[in-house]
Amino acid sequence: MQLHPAVQGLKTDCIETRQALHKIPEIGFDLEETHAYLMRRLEACYPDRLETLADTGIKAVFLTPGATKTIALRADMDGIPTTEETGASYASTHPGKMHGCGHDGHMTMVLLAAQLIHQYRDRLKVNVVLLFQPGEEGWGGAEVMIREGALENPHVDRIYGIHLWPTVPREKLGIRWGPMMAQTCDFEMTVYGKSAHGASPQMGVDAIVCAAELITVLQTAITRSVDPHQDALLTIGKIQGGVSHNVIADKVTLSATMRAFSSTVYQQLKERVASMVQGLATATGARVEFKEVVHYPCVENPRPLVEEFYTYLDSMDDVFLVEPVMAAEDFAFYQQHTEGVFTFLGVQGGKNSQPLHNCRFDFDEEILLQGVELYARLLGLVEKNP
Repeated sequence: MQLHPAVQGLKTDCIETRQALHKIPEIGFDLEETHAYLMRRLEACYPDRLETLADTGIKAVFLTPGATKTIALRADMDGIPTTEETGASYASTHPGKMHGCGHDGHMTMVLLAAQLIHQYRDRLKVNVVLLFQPGEEGWGGAEVMIREGALENPHVDRIYGIHLWPTVPREKLGIRWGPMMAQTCDFEMTVYGKSAHGASPQMGVDAIVCAAELITVLQTAITRSVDPHQDALLTIGKIQGGVSHNVIADKVTLSATMRAFSSTVYQQLKERVASMVQGLATATGARVEFKEVVHYPCVENPRPLVEEFYTYLDSMDDVFLVEPVMAAEDFAFYQQHTEGVFTFLGVQGGKNSQPLHNCRFDFDEEILLQGVELYARLLGLVEKNP
């Protein structure tokens, strides 16, 4: 997209803001330093209301007299528990924590949109709600924000979100209607056996052997239970158990994720896993507990909203049609309550040559101005092709 002069003029501020946020990554809902930084910046934009939700989340409200519609923009705030290895001058100052998923860029785009709202307040014809959300990385922060009033007072009629995406060409907007990001369930299974001396295995119930059987049988949950024409995924990412080389383990914990684009397929898969767990427990004498840690719905863009979205772009050259991805996003919770559109912003090339969540993930800050331009157009602050 061709940048409006007002957006182009934010380039220096864009770089400085992103790099300042990149230095202070925090995890989950414990985002005190990030919260303080955002509050200082937002106060300078003079919103009508500035509230704290979900411990460290923020809701900034800009009211327009006579407005009958409210548009929300959402940015996630939290980083990931990774030690950064970019070597950048603005690298994380918090050991073991990093903005490796682009959330520093997401916050920057919405902050700069707030500055434009302040600068061109007289052009607004809608109410605007800016949401800065904690706990996106597996904590379900969107649900907490919604529960505490993120989408009400004023009632949000439509919400937009942007996620930086390294496989989308630089500065293009990746989008599709229908399912775009997977429905996901992160869960834990704990196998309880019976401890015994390794020399007398008949006296115990080996939780490690039971867990190994469970891992093997779960691999058939998709290949033999799901229609081959449907996309689904089950990954066991972590296993912990045992105390010594000569002791029959009495407890093993498996951490896993299950993903699908169809609610029907997801439910079938979940029921199949539950039956496999129960069957193994019966066969081995072990006890197996299943605990759902977090569940995100599918990110799904309504076709009419995507078609309208295209009208804000200069041409279809701005668009990159993406295939559905198995990654999950709790932006989906907002879409359960109001109309919403989620899009990717391409950061391919330049500084970036790594995937999301990599310890060397980085990107060129100027790309963020494309997102700021989009937000400004959606809010009616600037017109395309000035």
